Amino acid sequence: MNDYQAFKKGIEQRELTLRRAVENLAAEQLTDGHQTGLWRNHLDLVRHALQDPLVRIAVAGSVKSGKSTLINALLGGDLLKRGAGIVTSFITRIRCNAVRGGWVEFKSWDEIHQELSGAVAMLPLTEGDAVASKTWDLRKSTHRESLLRKLKAVQAQLQHSRSALDAHFLLVHAYLEGFAGVRDLLQDQPRKLTFDEKTITRHQDFVGVESSAVYLKDVEIHYPAPWIGDAVEIADCQGSDSPNPLHFALLQQYLMKSHIIVYVVSSRTGLREADLKLLDLIKTLRMTPQTLFVLNVDLDTHHGLDDIQASVERFRKELGWTVPNPQVYAFSSLYHLLEALDPQPSSREALRLSMWREEAAHRLVHAPGFNDFKEELAERVGTQRSRVLFSTGLGRLAVVAETLGETCRTKKQLLGKDLHHLEQSARHLQRRQEELIGTLSTLENAIGGLRESLKNDLDNAIATFFDLSTGPVVQETLRLVDHYPVDSAFAKDLSDPRKVIRQLHAFYMEFRRSLSVFLVDRVNVETIRFAKDQESFLKRRIRESSQAFWSLFQSALEEYHRELQALGVAVREPGLSPQQPWAEWKNITPPTFSGFVDENAVGRGLLLMKFGLGRLNRFLNTVKDRLGKKRLTKDADEQSGSFLEAVETVKAEARAELVYAFRDYRQNFRYQYLHKLLDAALAHLLEDFQARARMAHMDFRHLLQQGKMEEDKRNRAAALLEETAALAENLLGEIEELRRALSLEWLAQAPEASLGEEAHTP
Repeated sequence: MNDYQAFKKGIEQRELTLRRAVENLAAEQLTDGHQTGLWRNHLDLVRHALQDPLVRIAVAGSVKSGKSTLINALLGGDLLKRGAGIVTSFITRIRCNAVRGGWVEFKSWDEIHQELSGAVAMLPLTEGDAVASKTWDLRKSTHRESLLRKLKAVQAQLQHSRSALDAHFLLVHAYLEGFAGVRDLLQDQPRKLTFDEKTITRHQDFVGVESSAVYLKDVEIHYPAPWIGDAVEIADCQGSDSPNPLHFALLQQYLMKSHIIVYVVSSRTGLREADLKLLDLIKTLRMTPQTLFVLNVDLDTHHGLDDIQASVERFRKELGWTVPNPQVYAFSSLYHLLEALDPQPSSREALRLSMWREEAAHRLVHAPGFNDFKEELAERVGTQRSRVLFSTGLGRLAVVAETLGETCRTKKQLLGKDLHHLEQSARHLQRRQEELIGTLSTLENAIGGLRESLKNDLDNAIATFFDLSTGPVVQETLRLVDHYPVDSAFAKDLSDPRKVIRQLHAFYMEFRRSLSVFLVDRVNVETIRFAKDQESFLKRRIRESSQAFWSLFQSALEEYHRELQALGVAVREPGLSPQQPWAEWKNITPPTFSGFVDENAVGRGLLLMKFGLGRLNRFLNTVKDRLGKKRLTKDADEQSGSFLEAVETVKAEARAELVYAFRDYRQNFRYQYLHKLLDAALAHLLEDFQARARMAHMDFRHLLQQGKMEEDKRNRAAALLEETAALAENLLGEIEELRRALSLEWLAQAPEASLGEEAHTP
């Protein structure tokens, strides 16, 4: 962070120096208004780039690994309430800035009732129950009473069958339990409840309690952390082993936008299967070099320092099987949090802290600890910001210094000529400048051609990957649907019509749950892998082409420079070539296919299933009335056949819905993601060339007017032009030296980074 601050300060000082030089020239009327405006605008862009960009740090790991405790320890306060539930669908974001406060956003009534109704529809059917088809409204007491009865019946059934606690059951239960406490805060539209420095802890009443958190849509807390700087977002992400697949989808989306990942594992459990799944995602995102690993030591479960050290070594070894050269930090987050809080001497926390201090004092001498971790994290934030500032602020600053110096040298030389030679020289230079500006048209056409070529390549890749007949991900998904097995338990004891209904509904719940998990764990991850491949392809092609464009631009610039040299003007080789701000791509991420899961996009399948069940229910009741229970028992095989036929109907409808979803997603992936990346990169590239050419363009009519000045004024003007040219030349040397130093530093820090990662931006 200190290096970044020094880098930033250096650019600030140089920007101010150049701005003063431009204003001095303008005050003496030594530049025309158009050129002065271009320099000012470009320096404004440099100043804008000096504003610290938001750096996102994702704190990830499995449930109960200590993520919230670690964040609290980093912030030095008990800000987050631990135990964010397993049914809440949001990520708690902490923005580090000087003003404490924040907000929570509540869902609208429509969003609540849509989610509630979907969850109720997925609850197991109970005795005498029918498939839920209505929209539930918590504001109606009759609906709340019906839901309470439903939950009691489901709970009894789950206890009887010894089934695992159902996530939909937990969701409905949380909505009912928290209704009284939040009903007055809810509106027809999403509503934000804001906090200031005095009320900031109130967010725990909503975020830390499941029955309230379920009503929340988004959370953002503001809290200072001077050691890491402002405009840093630390996200407390959902556990990677949450039973709700939507949570993993939300985690995927946030990780794609993150710059740094902090992966937390509890020493109590070590690496688990859910960790391996998440580590695979991190590798797919090509974020392994940007990931720091924390073994959160549970001091209560270890017997002495030897046991702790053995746990550290075991974790490092297991992690090394999947992550090459991982950066591992081992410490107790709770210990460092209690150290920062300084609890009351008589409290339970104080007793634990006293007991741990002797062991913790040894600081796990063979493993980097808490302070080392904080230093590395702050350094990573500074490095990330330096990269952004390098590709935006430093590059723009160099262009201003380069064109300003050249303009001043040219004008000084021309002002030394008599009026006749000045007019003659101006005509020659004007032709060369017009040729240079004309090169922009060629570049615009070339960049436009590249755009069409790359779009065609991207579209072909997308069409192949998402081909509905041969695309591997599509076909794998459809095979899952077609060959999804029907557990023999579902087809047993179907003599009672009511059991047919319950068994079919139970099958559908299991089928949809498995499909949702597959879409998030498999389809999303494979799509992200494909997206990263395409990003790497785009970066490589744009880099190659930008060098060709730069050569074309340089050729035109050399012709102009030769004309200047013929007039006795000293010229220099162009400095920095255009730099692409790849960091801006972090804000453009592929849409998630699992939004399909969240929005019940097997929706028509669900509705058809409800309709089919209702129709089957009515049919069986009719048969029962006409023939009696005895006949129904004899027709059990027929009912089993009807059950399997209904299963195939559900599968067929889900298949059709998935085909439609893939077709729609393919278009969104093309236009809302890859085409956006391409257009953003090429627009920046063209703007860079345009700025260079236009800032170098001089108004020779203005110059000829200056040539008519009295000799003493011309001498003063020449002196100022020479002084400004020397200043710009010195600044260019400093900028290039800084560029080389930063490039070497970044390459040394991340030599293992892949082509698609930002480490190779310089």
